[in-house]
Amino acid sequence: MHKPTIVAMLRLKNEERWVRKTLDVLSEICSGIVIVDDGSTDNTVKICESFSKVVEIHKQSNLPYGEVRDKNTLLKMALKQNPDYLLFIDGDEVIHPNSKKILFEELTILYPNTDVFEFQSLFIWDKPNQYRYDGIYSSIWQRRLIRMKNQPKDLQYEGTPFPNNLHSPHIPQRSVGFNQSVRSRVKILHYGYYDEALRQSKYKFYISLDPNNTVFDAYKHTISGEGKLSGPRGMEFKTIPEGMYVPDIK
Repeated sequence: MHKPTIVAMLRLKNEERWVRKTLDVLSEICSGIVIVDDGSTDNTVKICESFSKVVEIHKQSNLPYGEVRDKNTLLKMALKQNPDYLLFIDGDEVIHPNSKKILFEELTILYPNTDVFEFQSLFIWDKPNQYRYDGIYSSIWQRRLIRMKNQPKDLQYEGTPFPNNLHSPHIPQRSVGFNQSVRSRVKILHYGYYDEALRQSKYKFYISLDPNNTVFDAYKHTISGEGKLSGPRGMEFKTIPEGMYVPDIK
């Protein structure tokens, strides 16, 4: 049976805290990894360059925030590898351990004709095996994996209705199968809100770019259990089973 090739796309800036673990898992799954580094000042690029599966790194700095711009750059880089599938992961995310068998069973046996797969994101909170599970956090599914066989040649990311094109989807909006996606059993562990310092930094970032947001309720849920996107009882948490989380996250 043909083992499909997957190229991962990562958009990074100062992710040395997590990126080695991100790339460890991706190197098991992917035939290649392409990266846009948006001016990292830590060891992010050096770590990326140490992985043989990283086939191209586009380095840029001093550019205005441009999520759609960067994703279209990644898309062009990834398509040069002629993959069967594209996978989008952020630098503060890790696909949960022991995912390879699950993913390739889905791609080759269970859903071989599916064009788009969704993965559930678990927002790791304060402890390596704890994730937030109230309000919006209880069910965050995102389109992450796209089969290239049926996609249009002019596929690209388009602008969003938010300031600075915030909240661009992980796969292009006009992807064939965008509205017929299948939910994978693979989980993504998201560390962007892992500790209080990160949460405050992310909150300030969103408020600076999108100060009058109503859709996301002024982003109050990112730093508290308040607002319409949090649960009615405030912040609640669940525990990830052994073997499904990264134990040495700091």
